[in-house]
Amino acid sequence: MTTLRVPLADRSYDVHIASLTPEEVADRIAAALGKPSGVAVLVDEHVAQVSPRVSPLLAALGARLPRVQSFLVSRGESAKNLAAVERTCEWLAGHGYDRGCSLVGIGGGATTDHTGFVAAIYLRGVAFALCPTTLLADVDASVGGKTGVDIPAGKNLVGAFYQPRVVVADLGFFDTLPGREIAAGMAEVVKAGLIADADLLAKLEAEAGQGLSPVSLAAAIASAVRVKIDVVSQDERESGRRAILNFGHTVGHAIEAASGYELLHGEAVSLGMVAALALGEARGVTKPGLCARTQALLARLSLPIDVRSRLTAEVLDRIEVDKKRRSDAVRFVFVPRPGAAVLVDIPLDDAKKQILAAM
Repeated sequence: MTTLRVPLADRSYDVHIASLTPEEVADRIAAALGKPSGVAVLVDEHVAQVSPRVSPLLAALGARLPRVQSFLVSRGESAKNLAAVERTCEWLAGHGYDRGCSLVGIGGGATTDHTGFVAAIYLRGVAFALCPTTLLADVDASVGGKTGVDIPAGKNLVGAFYQPRVVVADLGFFDTLPGREIAAGMAEVVKAGLIADADLLAKLEAEAGQGLSPVSLAAAIASAVRVKIDVVSQDERESGRRAILNFGHTVGHAIEAASGYELLHGEAVSLGMVAALALGEARGVTKPGLCARTQALLARLSLPIDVRSRLTAEVLDRIEVDKKRRSDAVRFVFVPRPGAAVLVDIPLDDAKKQILAAM
């Protein structure tokens, strides 16, 4: 098992990465939560249906923590809206959960975002722990305390910075994870390599297309999480360096929202990274050839790279309401070379024109 520490003074916590038994997952969650007055477990409804690990985990949590009750959260992006958050808060209040309670989220990135945001706002903040069940959630959504939901104007426009007490990434959940979900999660691993870990990128290039072994996949997850921890520990609330974690997300989020969330988040990020690399090369920021090199890797990982066909007027308009917008400019993350990232503000009108011209 790999255990990594997120160092945030009195809010530091551990991220455990391994294939674990339900009892081992419950032990780590119970140790981190201490003695809550009650525990509400928010479970992705789809994960509850397809994974045989959920029921034993709920039983193990019930044997270690007081007044454990579970609540099913809508699958995927349908959990990430204010109406879904209100339903969860109403359920918590209706079942008498007070300020001494804790939440546990079991599911993918949408569920971990939902759980973290509810924990941040219910009774002005309660403790929570996460058991992410997808590769994407393991390497990105569950770590760092960035929680949020969508509104019609755009993705993740309402949220809070609020850290969990522990993250237990049980890789055993991958047994029932579709191949498409694994591929989508790999987009965030590639992102980590591009922005801060050239060795990780090289390893992915060496093994992609051959099928990563469980050991190699676990090592790649740990490397990606290390990148995120390093960035978050330097800039918890995205006042500077943490923004590099948004590489590929400016165009990616716009494409994802415009698809009606039919595209998985990682698939949209794949497209967004291609757009950012192409734009970076066109502006002379990114080393020539890196876009083509990355496209080849993404394609071998079964991720989409056909950006040009997706740059509709709606997508370009959605870039204007991206949460990284600064007044009349959009903050783009560019990768000059593998393992390095820079932030550049581009005027809105110029950004749209340059994106189209670069594709």
